[in-house]
Amino acid sequence: MSHTKSNKKGYGSFFSYIDPTSKHLATSINNFQPENNKLFYTGRHAIKYVIETIKLDLNINTFWLPEYYCQHVAHWLKSNYSNIKTYKVDPSGPNFTINANDFAHPNDVILVNNFWGISKCNITCDTNNVTIIEDHSHGWLSSACLNSKADFCVASLRKSVPAPLGGMAWKPNGTSLKVLDLDDSNIFTDIWDTTDLAMRKKALFESQHHDDHELKTEFLTLVGEAETKMHHNYDLVELSETNKKTLENYLKVDYLQLKAKNYEALKHILKTNENFKTIEGSETPFGLTLHFTDEAIMSRFKTHLIKNNIYPSLLWPNNPEIYGFYLNIHIDYRYNENDIMYMSEIINLFSS
Repeated sequence: MSHTKSNKKGYGSFFSYIDPTSKHLATSINNFQPENNKLFYTGRHAIKYVIETIKLDLNINTFWLPEYYCQHVAHWLKSNYSNIKTYKVDPSGPNFTINANDFAHPNDVILVNNFWGISKCNITCDTNNVTIIEDHSHGWLSSACLNSKADFCVASLRKSVPAPLGGMAWKPNGTSLKVLDLDDSNIFTDIWDTTDLAMRKKALFESQHHDDHELKTEFLTLVGEAETKMHHNYDLVELSETNKKTLENYLKVDYLQLKAKNYEALKHILKTNENFKTIEGSETPFGLTLHFTDEAIMSRFKTHLIKNNIYPSLLWPNNPEIYGFYLNIHIDYRYNENDIMYMSEIINLFSS
């Protein structure tokens, strides 16, 4: 049994509503505002926008995705583009170098993923006319994100930023993205509003001293509806001015810095466990990422966490099993020293 008492109704899952000007967030200011960036509703919109701007000047040969990647984004992109192929990666190795000379040809586009926010996004490519896009969805404000030398960068911001939706595209050299005419979207403003309502209901649920199961069902249903709509709408659309202003307010906070103290505390408490490997790099990661080679053990561990109100996420389902299974546990601004102690004790209790 854990000796640390949990005062929270749950750890992990999607963010509950928090005012972007709250004192808790205001303690850490984000100074990284990529010059000439463009904001979107999602990261996948950012990727599609970049691809469409590349196509203005280039007949893309092959669009390369990592073989291990978010199943929802991969499916969404494959629904838009028929020239996608994949290349092998090492999600566990921050220093892994992609040897694009083994597969790239002129006029190819390669998407490089910043795994868990600790990848250095190394790539070797001597082929002419190859365009590199880095995806920093799980590495917003990481060193690779801040110091990128890629042709383009994108990020799904809602992974790290507590806004209902959000994505960004930018060119690390500071030049402007080409301009495309985009339509307004009632569908995505609706998805934003639905997610916002779910976040507010979750915040209300967390503030109550009792367990309101009906309210919990409400916000879980709402966020599920929003996710489903997002996966099945493929049009490239403009972020509304109202939603853009809200997202910009949330982007004023350095969420990685707020996470760093929790990560350092966690490292000192966690015990080595033969059932999984803790993925580490030289900086604060997206979350506590644990790598399993046995799916059954991973499932038992996940059940163990959920029984103790810790809700991890599998990043990602439906990928080649040769890569194993990566489970993420959130350690962000929502949690204090007592929470980290509680989560650590629960993790340390697990044995297969």
